[in-house]
Amino acid sequence: MKKVINGIAKAQLVLAAIFFIVFIFCVILQVASRYIPGIAVFWASTIATYSFIWMVFFGAAITLRDKEHFKLSILLDKLRGLPLLVLQMIIQVILIWFGYVMVTDGYQISQQFWGWTVNSMPQLKQGYIWLVLPITGITFIIYALESLIEEILNYRKHKGGYQA
Repeated sequence: MKKVINGIAKAQLVLAAIFFIVFIFCVILQVASRYIPGIAVFWASTIATYSFIWMVFFGAAITLRDKEHFKLSILLDKLRGLPLLVLQMIIQVILIWFGYVMVTDGYQISQQFWGWTVNSMPQLKQGYIWLVLPITGITFIIYALESLIEEILNYRKHKGGYQA
């Protein structure tokens, strides 16, 4: 199971990097087109926006998995043993719930905007921009479940000496 999750994380990281490269390329192209007469790149802004959004959401999921996300460690640093495990479990359950909301609401929003198109690129559906929500929501859930299992296993392994 760990190999599958590692593969998902690796794929998500690679895709985030690709979206970053596309974003940078589009921004450079857009800026350059302002100074080169006769070249109009109407689509660059839209693709840059979509790429940036997808990059940020994929990056957020990877950050969650690597436990590098924003957190208040005041309470985590003071707790040990079972109280720490309970707090860690509560945190992971909240993250699972948040992922669930991203999946369900993101799916509904994607469906709602699927028929809408972008003015600068009529062939591009707005639903694609919202599709990132259910996709990253699924990975939020996977990574939070992985972390929850790791916390429980760490507690069992270290018993009373368990710490974050």
